[in-house]
Formats: sequence, structure tokens, C-alpha cells
Amino acid sequence: MNRCRRYLSGVSAALLIAAASAPCATVFSDDFKNADNWRKSNASASATAAVNGGSFTIDNMAGSSIAEYIHDLGANKPAVFTFSYTLKSKQGNIAGALFCRQPDDYPSGYLLTTDSDNTIVIYKITTTNQINAEPIFYKTSLDLNPADNELTVSKNGATFNIFANGEFQFSFSDNSYDAGDISLLLFNSTKAVFGNVRVTDDFKSGSGRTSFSDDFDDGVINKYWQQNITSQSGPPPVINETGGKLRLTSNGSAAYIYVNINLTDFDAKVEASHLAGRADSPYGVFLLGENASQMVKFLIMGGGYYAALKPGTGSYIPKLDNIINGSGKTDVLEIKKREDSPKYEFIVNGKSLNIDDLGPINFNIKGIGLFCQDTISAAFDNFDVKQHYPVTSIRHNNNKQISRAKPPLTAGGRAFYDMRGRKRYSVATPTAGRVQTRAAGIYVNKNGRDVAVKKGKVTGE
Repeated sequence: MNRCRRYLSGVSAALLIAAASAPCATVFSDDFKNADNWRKSNASASATAAVNGGSFTIDNMAGSSIAEYIHDLGANKPAVFTFSYTLKSKQGNIAGALFCRQPDDYPSGYLLTTDSDNTIVIYKITTTNQINAEPIFYKTSLDLNPADNELTVSKNGATFNIFANGEFQFSFSDNSYDAGDISLLLFNSTKAVFGNVRVTDDFKSGSGRTSFSDDFDDGVINKYWQQNITSQSGPPPVINETGGKLRLTSNGSAAYIYVNINLTDFDAKVEASHLAGRADSPYGVFLLGENASQMVKFLIMGGGYYAALKPGTGSYIPKLDNIINGSGKTDVLEIKKREDSPKYEFIVNGKSLNIDDLGPINFNIKGIGLFCQDTISAAFDNFDVKQHYPVTSIRHNNNKQISRAKPPLTAGGRAFYDMRGRKRYSVATPTAGRVQTRAAGIYVNKNGRDVAVKKGKVTGE
């Protein structure tokens, strides 16, 4: 095992070189030694604010009005920019940083913030007779901290790249607002603490995670491993990290664990060991598409057999190869996909095995993981996957994003529901001069969908 070999990389070397060779100019920065750079809007008379130790605390305990502190970026507001701020904490309703703010007493623009359940949210803020916050994109992020999160947006034209604590999260496209000012915005009954703010005149390119490695040495399962694929039959599987290895016990059903990473042409490698159980039970590596119904398995068995299966495969006949060590020993499994070929290569202990019957894979690979099934215990060590070339996912408002991330919310219906399906409010005709505020949260209308990993039997079980 390699000591301290766990790492994550989300930016290619080419992007790092490009960033180093293109210096940017700082348009505005503030570490909050005082509050001189911020003007309270006319719509937030009841709010209070204080600077202390590099933090800017805004308290808006009003029941029906907003709090907003604005910084004017001057006559030449940049249309291409990168805007970062630190959200140290918040209590209550919606609070965050507004960018592309349009000139008016009441706010309009885009709000970048976090919500419950480690979610990054982009709200479109509009004001007519009332102030509305429409969530146009949101995504759960494992890169968020319980507090003190640096959130960044980088804009070029209609493209916005979003980062959390230095890690790229997603892109979205919208042309509702162009250049504008910035502000710190709180809805009613909310208190928030803000940290360093910075605006530069450059565009920061974004790339999804392109590599992941884990040596399983610290006894704690890395937070990037996902365990939300389950089977219908048998008791729940046991998944833990002990003795410098990841151990999976299927308990008669199946055990799955995976990481989210977009893969096109790549190399993946892991050491796999059959510890106990039936010699004809499979274990190995799987590739994942949109959900568990799009799964490709590269498996071996303790008896020295192997196979490669894709969705729709019913019964199958595994092939025997003496290169496989099997029960009680360790095998090195490799999956390779080359840029100039549609085929996947399954390599065990340095030998490429015959999987020509696998055929083409007709969906995008969004994750890779490890599994075992049918009453078996298996161990894995020194997992490593590298995407050869960076891949990104840009969502345009009229196009569907291919991702397991929750999709943006639609606003076509008039009744809105929370994530438990409970009706929370209805859109009513606004009352002139009244500012409408709602409880913090993410809501969907009847046309919205929450995309989740499918639970149920998968091919080959």
C-alpha cells in the first residue's frame, strides 16, 4: 500500500498553465476591516450590521423586508469577471451574495449561496411588486464545509462557472442579467456572517474532477465515496475500511460503492481480494451512467472466472482464465478506455482478457465503483482512476443536463412542494407595494423532478 496516496484533482495541467500565464487585475477586494465599502439599500432600513475581526455580520430580524448592503463597482462594470466571497455562517432564510445587480432600490440579479443538505444554489432575484427568489440551478456538493465556505462565480458572456472552496462544481448558462454591481443580500428573519470578498476581471475555466485515488489507510471511508445503490433482497451489505483496505460484504444481495467522475477515455486500477464466501460469486469494478439501471460490470470470481456485463444482460456464462488468482489471493484489475476506440479493455494481473462480447456502451459514464454480490466478502486496495482529458458539463436553460445532480427547478405550476412532497405555498397574485418572503428551502412544482439513484435489482444480480 502507498502511504498518504489519497488525492483529488479537478483541474488539468493545461488549465493550470493557462491560469498562470494570464494575470488578472483586481477590481475590488474587502477583508472587512471596516464597512466603508458597503451602502445599505433604501429597502433595508431595519437591518443592522457590524464589522469584527474580518467578519461582516448582518442581522435582519424584520418579518417582512430584506436586508441588502451594496458595493458599486463603478462606471466600467466588468462583463467578464470572477467574484468570490466567504459565507461564514447563516441562520434563518435565504442569504448570500448578489452579482450582476441591476440599478434599482430593490435588488435584481443572481444570488449565489448554500442551502441545507450541502447544496449550492443559484437564485434569480427579480423585483416587480414583490421580491422573488427563483432557484434556477442547484446541486449537492461534497466540497462544502459546515461553515466558512468560499463560493466563487466566474462569468464570460452567458456562461457562469461555479466553484466551492476552490473546487469546480458546475456551469450554467443564462442571459437575464449582464454586467452589474455586487451586494450582500438577506431575506427576512435572517442573520449571516460574511468574510473576504474579491472581484477580478478574468474568467476562470472549470473542469470536473479528472482523477481520484484512495489507499484506504486511515480507517475512514472518504466522503467522496457514495453508497446509495442498494438491492431489494437480503439483509443490508456491510461496507467499511479496516486493516488498510476497503471491505465489502454482500450478505446475500450486493454491496456497491462509487465516486462521481465523468469518464470518456481513462485508466482505472484496483487490487481486489476474495476473502470469504462462494467461489462463483462476482466482485470487481463497475461503471455507472445516469443511475443504477446504467451499469457496466467488470467482474472476477474466486474460482478464476471473469465476465463483463452491461444493462440488459440476463444469464451469462463466465470465462475461465488461469491468470486470475482468485480465492485467498490478490488480483490487480484494470479498466482502460482509449480515445481512438469505442472498446473497453479489462486487464487482470497484466493480461488483457477477452470481453469482445460486451459490445458498445451507449450512455455516458458518470461514475466508477467497486462491488461484490451473492454471499461474499471481498477487499479492495489502492484504487486509482484518471481521466486522460478533462470533461465538463455545461447546462443551458433549454437543454437537459446529463448528470446525477438534482436538476434545476421549473416554475410553471402555481403550487409548490418541498422535497418530501408536502405542499408549502401557492403563487398568488402579488399585492401592490408588498414584499413577499418565504421560508428558506428548495421547492418544486408539479412539473419538477428530483433525480435520484434508482434503488432495485441491477443486471446480473
